[in-house]
Amino acid sequence: MRILPNALALRTMLILLVCCHAPLAAQDLDQVNDETVKKFDTIISSGKIPQELQALYTQLDAKNEALRIKAVQALSLVGGPMAALLLRRSIDDDLERAAAVRSAAAKGLGDIGGRPALETLGIALKDRDVTVRLNTVEALRWAGTVFAVPFIHEALRNDKSLGVRLKAVHMLRKIGTQFSTQPLQEALMEDADLGVRLASADALGEIGKKERQVASVLGEALNREKDSGVRLEIVKSLGLVRERAGLPFLAVAMAGDKDLTVRMRATEIYGRVLGLQ
Repeated sequence: MRILPNALALRTMLILLVCCHAPLAAQDLDQVNDETVKKFDTIISSGKIPQELQALYTQLDAKNEALRIKAVQALSLVGGPMAALLLRRSIDDDLERAAAVRSAAAKGLGDIGGRPALETLGIALKDRDVTVRLNTVEALRWAGTVFAVPFIHEALRNDKSLGVRLKAVHMLRKIGTQFSTQPLQEALMEDADLGVRLASADALGEIGKKERQVASVLGEALNREKDSGVRLEIVKSLGLVRERAGLPFLAVAMAGDKDLTVRMRATEIYGRVLGLQ
């Protein structure tokens, strides 16, 4: 794991540590962003940029876009909390006009990793450019693994772009632990888009290979889902859950689903699960 909680960061880390129980609320994200901006402003106004980083920071304000990207990449190679904080200059769309530079900053922060990188990336979740937000969601996964889940959940819950929400589902699938379960459950049950619900059901099935409690999540979604295509995907995922935990829910679908195709698929997968034991 690339992030370790510490006493000095307790207030901010509390937001992250509850990721398996609640999403990062909009006001919490705003608070994290405000605190990151204050830290950045304090460093700049007090002249506390380390001397060896000052030249690179100055290049972040160069007129040439390619040069600014090179400066972003150089700071990313340097790494560390200070470099992550300085990259706020390049990832905030109030300060950096070029989406390509902001995307480069997102990737660089993902490479740096750690709490300061996560908090700086949070600023870009509200970027006006959808490509930057896509790159940010991907970078969050690399920056913080399970500690990135609340930030990714924020994108999955609130981003208007279907592409960003699908990217968020994909990143939660890649993280692939119990911490991903609640955001995916919420998306499976509440997202208006069929594709997001399908992808969430698939992701939960992958997590279910290691986490048997996913069965009850999928079972509840199966009862509530109106679309037969999504129910078919849920049935498939129930067949993947470890220790045959999905069998009771498959049995219910076999007997009671209103769609014949779903009942047939549930019957097939029920038998397959038993046959593989």
